[in-house]
Amino acid sequence: MKIIRFLMVSIALGICHFGNAQSGWTKQKGEGFFQTSFQTFSSDQFFTLDGVQLSTNKFSQQSVVFYGEYGITDRFTLITNLPMQTFNGFSSTETVSGLGDLRIELKHSILKKIFPLAISVAPELPIGRANNFAKSKENDFEQINLPSGDGEFNVWSTIATSFALGEIPFYGSVFTSYNYRTQYKGLSFSDQILIGAELGYQIAGKFWINARLNALTSVDEVTVVTDFVRGDGSEFTSYSFGAGIPIIDEWNLSLNYRNFNDWIFSRKNIYSAGVLSIGVFYNLKPKNK
Repeated sequence: MKIIRFLMVSIALGICHFGNAQSGWTKQKGEGFFQTSFQTFSSDQFFTLDGVQLSTNKFSQQSVVFYGEYGITDRFTLITNLPMQTFNGFSSTETVSGLGDLRIELKHSILKKIFPLAISVAPELPIGRANNFAKSKENDFEQINLPSGDGEFNVWSTIATSFALGEIPFYGSVFTSYNYRTQYKGLSFSDQILIGAELGYQIAGKFWINARLNALTSVDEVTVVTDFVRGDGSEFTSYSFGAGIPIIDEWNLSLNYRNFNDWIFSRKNIYSAGVLSIGVFYNLKPKNK
């Protein structure tokens, strides 16, 4: 493996962490949702900044992610997302790991009943390892930076709305988010826009299934990879299918499959393949229920 080959491409390290749903609902006071999941991804198909598909050495990423929501009041929900450990490596390098960046989101319900509408602000704190070098398996003196965090402070702002069909266990949500990005060691990054939609249905009063469509684009046209590990200029469309299966009491099993295509925004500056996720989540009921 020649490390210089990888200096010509960029790795979208956040590829597994865009999957959390956005909706127009907030939690009731004292209500909560807490999930720990394991996600795995592997691909040798890289899409350049020009959208050209290349075959490279296989890149793999596995993550253990905590996600939680808690109702501070009926109209304010606190949300956290933390990759507790992310493992990155190529088939020709060792695997390195580290803590990811912490995202803390405050969500406010503007309209709650007839037309649920919510806004949220989510700063992402660069507490992850912005520099994490993996050595080549062939030459010990060669290495590549595979960080578990992007090293920059950024802020996501989101507006979302949802609907439910009365007594029918069916719902839908649409949202749009703006990611204000800053810089890392003097390198500035393009802001991003993320849009998405979700549909869900409950089968036999027990099993929830859902389908999601997300699309990410850069605000500015990025023509040069200024830092090959930060994902600047990354774009994609993704689709996913998930299920929530009750285990016991308020404990549930979650399953999810996600993949990428060019339906809305064509793939750029990412590795593309299926992402599998399995997790366990707990629904905390408010004390007055």
